[in-house]
Amino acid sequence: MHALEIQGLGKTYKNGKTALNDVSLTVPQGSFFALLGPNGAGKSTMINVLADTVRPTSGQVSLFGHDLFADRGWCKRRMGVVPQEIAFDPFFTPIEVLRFTSGLFGCKPDKAWIDELLERLELTEHCSKNTRQLSGGMRRRLLVAQALVHRPELVILDEPTAGVDVELRRRLWGFMREL
Repeated sequence: MHALEIQGLGKTYKNGKTALNDVSLTVPQGSFFALLGPNGAGKSTMINVLADTVRPTSGQVSLFGHDLFADRGWCKRRMGVVPQEIAFDPFFTPIEVLRFTSGLFGCKPDKAWIDELLERLELTEHCSKNTRQLSGGMRRRLLVAQALVHRPELVILDEPTAGVDVELRRRLWGFMREL
């Protein structure tokens, strides 16, 4: 079974701009897959379709054999998405963000897992600060933790290492490989 299967995916906006044109791909379980292309190629649009924030004009998407659009709840619980944009409540701490996100996925917050995520993503010493006090790189790492907090089977990352220094980028990818 494939983790992700996309067939004939298309997205044309109301203004006539086509962002995706007949995209088909298969991602095996347990693999890393990179979607590369220049700015404006439709990478973020595809990720937004997978995150169910943009409706495609055509095509089918299945996640572990389940139709993404017919079985939204099942699919969302098994997918973690790191978006390109950073958006947190500025008055929440990283711990509060992760506890709240757990609840959004119907999970009881797992303190040990939250602590491990904060440790592995080097946020432990900043866990009591409000997110507005975090640097851009710290916020980016918190997005990764947020995508992982409910232990998804598939993780989709949209420029997860933007604004992250080279050494931390290496450690972040090492952590992702371990998962």
